[in-house]
Amino acid sequence: MKNRSFKVLLAGQALADAGDVFYIVALITSVYNVTNSLFYVSLVPVINMLGGFTGGFLAPLLIDRYKLKKILFNSQLIKTCFLLMLTLYVSLLLSQDTIVTIYIIIFLITFLDSFSNPASSALIPQLVSEENLLKANSLMSSIHQFIQMGGWAAGGILAAFLHANGLLMLTFSLYVSSTCLLAFVKVKEKKPPEERSVKESKMTSMFEGWRIIAGDKRLRVLHLTLIFGSIASPVWVSSILYPFIDIRLGVGTEWWGYINTSLLLGLFLAGILAYKQSDFVNKNIQNVLLLGGFMVFVMTLLFGVNVNPILSLLLIGIYGLFEELRMISIHSIIQSLVREKLLAKVYAVQSSLIMATFGISTLMMGILGQRYSIVVVFIVASISLCFSFINLITSRKSLTLSIDRSSKNFQNQL
Repeated sequence: MKNRSFKVLLAGQALADAGDVFYIVALITSVYNVTNSLFYVSLVPVINMLGGFTGGFLAPLLIDRYKLKKILFNSQLIKTCFLLMLTLYVSLLLSQDTIVTIYIIIFLITFLDSFSNPASSALIPQLVSEENLLKANSLMSSIHQFIQMGGWAAGGILAAFLHANGLLMLTFSLYVSSTCLLAFVKVKEKKPPEERSVKESKMTSMFEGWRIIAGDKRLRVLHLTLIFGSIASPVWVSSILYPFIDIRLGVGTEWWGYINTSLLLGLFLAGILAYKQSDFVNKNIQNVLLLGGFMVFVMTLLFGVNVNPILSLLLIGIYGLFEELRMISIHSIIQSLVREKLLAKVYAVQSSLIMATFGISTLMMGILGQRYSIVVVFIVASISLCFSFINLITSRKSLTLSIDRSSKNFQNQL
């Protein structure tokens, strides 16, 4: 890939992703120091989820009116301004009586993320050629996963040295750098259509992404796969892994770091593999997706019933490898099926679906783990992933259609 704008987008998003993790770590630290309450701390990810869901639902209204590049740049710029306000507020005014302001700013920042993330994903097919699309997704996904997994550990270490205020200032500098980089992304976009005057058109716009997904079998299959995956994914958060490590594996909490490292290596290896073997993966993308769906189901089940710490590292590493290949395949197929503005709307719907499903599932998994056992949680997660695989297998005929042919047929329907 020689497209300079894609590299700029990649770097800008990487800095923004790192900032997104660091500021949440800083806020969790600040909120706990002020309130000494786990309840107040637990509200941080809840508010984060609510902001993302609401923004994803309303994003199509902006997508219809403005170019994707403009949405991406302006949302990151406003996020940077909000973060500056947040940094000053935490430094000067934060107390248990004024804690609600923190939650409002968290909501607004995540709300804006729901505009920028679909815009960024939808720009990728416009910045790279068709044959390089899978490579681009591999790079973007691998870097995102690396930051998401490694960022929490790095954020914890930085918080210990810089404290919450210093970490917020670091996040602000990352946001400023990201905003500056995104200003240099150059893409030729079609001019947005004239604003529609009737009120019904706003409702049509808001639900257009949902209509697109519902109207095409292949998109329905892929998004149902993502929903089943979101139901299962809470088993890898610390609130589930910590008791699993203690009760099931019988080892110290330092193994949480080892397990996360093994998962990160699997994700990273998959990104490199997909990038280096992009031609092979492209030609066999449906088979890669099916294999990935089967392996993440099996690895989750084996991990949950396993009691050997060393074996757990191998299992989660393999899980990470196939999970990343599965996600790269899904995004590459979606980007080949839908283009430009419609793609951004599809990603907005996807973001809302995943956030809502993950939030509800996290709550339910916690209840199951407390009422029954931690093994039951992993069995439920593996059942969800089994349904995901069955969904792919039963729809394999539609998945074997060539991407080009499906794309043309779908676009003609629209």
